[in-house]
Formats: sequence, structure tokens, C-alpha cells
Amino acid sequence: MKTLETDAEIGEDGGLKLLSPLPAWLKPGKAHVLLVVDEQTENRVIPKAGSLKGFRMSPDFDEPLGDFKDYMG
Repeated sequence: MKTLETDAEIGEDGGLKLLSPLPAWLKPGKAHVLLVVDEQTENRVIPKAGSLKGFRMSPDFDEPLGDFKDYMG
């Protein structure tokens, strides 16, 4: 079983409109759908592909934090 998480818009007629394109692995047919209604999705900005272009993580991102030295042994 694969899981897909995407945003959808619920129309007045009760229909669902997906706000993101479906992945290539999703084949036509029936699917079990679980809807989670988030009250704060109205003003949410949906990221576009490539919106993090140029973003770089700090080189020491995976290094242990000094604050946890006593716990890390």
C-alpha cells in the first residue's frame, strides 16, 4: 500500500478538486480516501515545484548540538 498526501478543495457540490498533480505511480481505479479537515488551510500557500531553488542547508546541519553533549555520551 502506498500513501499519497495532497491538498484538495471541497466544492459546494461536495466534489473534490486536487490542488497538486498526481504522481506517475498512481494508476486509474478505486482508492480508499481519508479526509483530514484543517481549519487553517484557507490562507495556506501551496509551494510550487522549484520554490526552494538555491536553498542550501548548513554544512554542519547533521552535527550533534553542543547543548545535548551530556545526553549523547
